[in-house]
Amino acid sequence: MIVHIYSALNLLWILCNSAILNSLQFALYLFVRPFDNALYRRIMGGVQALWMDMSSSCFPETKLEVTGELPTDPSRPAIIIANHQVDADWWYIWQAARFYQGAGNIKIVLKDQLKYVPIIGWGMRLFEFLFLRRSLDHDAKHIKAYMDSLIHDEFPFWLVIFPEGTTIHTEYVQKAHKFAEKTNRPKFEHVVLPRTAGLQIILDAVADVQPDIYDLTIAFPSYSGEIPTYDMGYDRKIDTQIPSMKSLLAGKKPGTVAIHAKRFSYSEAVSDLEAFLDNRWQEKDERMSHFIQHNAFAAESGEERQVLQLSHSVLPVFRLWFGVTMSFFLLPLVMLSFFPLYTIWVIYCFVYSIYDRTTNFWWPYIFNLVLERAVKTREGLRLKWA
Repeated sequence: MIVHIYSALNLLWILCNSAILNSLQFALYLFVRPFDNALYRRIMGGVQALWMDMSSSCFPETKLEVTGELPTDPSRPAIIIANHQVDADWWYIWQAARFYQGAGNIKIVLKDQLKYVPIIGWGMRLFEFLFLRRSLDHDAKHIKAYMDSLIHDEFPFWLVIFPEGTTIHTEYVQKAHKFAEKTNRPKFEHVVLPRTAGLQIILDAVADVQPDIYDLTIAFPSYSGEIPTYDMGYDRKIDTQIPSMKSLLAGKKPGTVAIHAKRFSYSEAVSDLEAFLDNRWQEKDERMSHFIQHNAFAAESGEERQVLQLSHSVLPVFRLWFGVTMSFFLLPLVMLSFFPLYTIWVIYCFVYSIYDRTTNFWWPYIFNLVLERAVKTREGLRLKWA
């Protein structure tokens, strides 16, 4: 009972803080994006990093044991692929990015339905995550336009995609095995056969920048290879220490999460994507088998092993609420200063136009220009969200 109350209060607190950030996101969308989309994305990246810092203070402290090479340069784009064990996988990938100051770079490929979730879904939508409908005709055009826009604005995206398509469960593994038999592709014991179509479209769309590909394998403490059924959801009967978003909300600390990362060049992946993914997932399956026996990933030749201890501070929440409090005092002062000056300026322009009709009375034209811009922006929004 106490755990459920704690989870509910924790979720309510996160939603409350996220709703405040939603208002900031909407303000940026309305007042910055129409004039400078690249600037809007840079500012929104900072808001995204703030949300991650704020949410981290509400969840158990994160400790990652990393072998291999993660992306560490926030000024360079990257594509991150990973196996998908539980619904919390994205959280730990984002935490790793946060350690290297890349929390604002993260863009996650998600199901289209998630963007309609109140508050959190709205935030992800304004963070410009990539939502797909799993309709190849629609998604291909959407991905192309999405990636073209990021590249045009020179935004250093770290795009996270789970090629397996969903979290692992026994029914999905059986379905993947049948598909592998038909297509002469390998079967795996601890991971699911990856899909290629979506990632292929993404790689084709980023050909101009050719980002590096980072292959991540994620495993959790006490993992024994148990695969849940679909009805079990993210719960386990044996591997009870494996986290989920529900257990994180309840404050249950999972221990040290293991991540193995390996970097590949764009050309290595794009030349034969199906073979590339099959080879990577074969390696993942072997790594997971090793993890079951040793509770750690083996460091390959030349690979480093490091422990990332992520900060767990309430300071970001304090900054957020301090900003909200100050806005209540400063915003009225700004408005009181702006409107009298604006009124005087309008009166001056009107009087001047009466006595000098040869002079263009230009302030109405500025007003009309702003209105036209607003109409075009609204039409663009309608097309984008359609």
